[in-house]
Amino acid sequence: MKEHEIRLKKLLTGQTFVDDVQQDKLLKNAKEYAYAYSQATNGIAVISDLQQDVCYIYSGKFGHVLGLPEYTENSSSAFESEIFNTIPAEELLERHILELRFYHFLQTIPSDERSDYNAFCLIHLRQPDGTTLSVLHTIRYIMCNTNGSLWLGLCTYIPFPLAHGAVEGCMTNTRTGRAVDSEQYLKCDNLLLSKRQIEILSMLAKGIGSKLIADKLNISVHTVSRHRQDILSRLRVTNTAAAVEIGFRMHLIH
Repeated sequence: MKEHEIRLKKLLTGQTFVDDVQQDKLLKNAKEYAYAYSQATNGIAVISDLQQDVCYIYSGKFGHVLGLPEYTENSSSAFESEIFNTIPAEELLERHILELRFYHFLQTIPSDERSDYNAFCLIHLRQPDGTTLSVLHTIRYIMCNTNGSLWLGLCTYIPFPLAHGAVEGCMTNTRTGRAVDSEQYLKCDNLLLSKRQIEILSMLAKGIGSKLIADKLNISVHTVSRHRQDILSRLRVTNTAAAVEIGFRMHLIH
């Protein structure tokens, strides 16, 4: 699993969960939905139990083309690493940014409405023979705990006929059928970092070291280091280079 996916996983599985009533029944129902989806569409459906850090992968005939069995239980991760490992690194990073935005956007939505929304993007999956297939990938959280934490995620993968085009990741309200205005969720980007953190990230992007940053901002090197660690934590990455790249892609810095 890539570094940025590891950090995103910690964000999702590190939520404060509670043991709600009928959780076993709700999980059973969700797994039945995923299986039915895979059979009805020939696609792939993944249930991620973020509380238990487990995922359940159901594959229709399309999944078999990729070498996946009809059912896989990954008891060591809520993320479907079997599939993520076949996605080009650049697209996996874009997916990371999309889900990071989606998570923070959902925090602005009442908990009883969060399952109405999904995020989707176009990705490519590498087949065992080395060729790639164009796939429409969706992300949705179908169950929340009573305290509002995101509990069960549903990710789906189906072939997409736009073989040489690109579809920008976006979000929709599945209840109304309307797309979420990008301004509505992009404004959440500006809440990720403080003004001072953006200022420091901009300087890091220019190759300015911590000592010079401290001098320019009239703060201590220790304070700069603390801001740097907070930036990495907020962006769910493990090094400055990745933080700078995501900062540019999310237009936090220019």
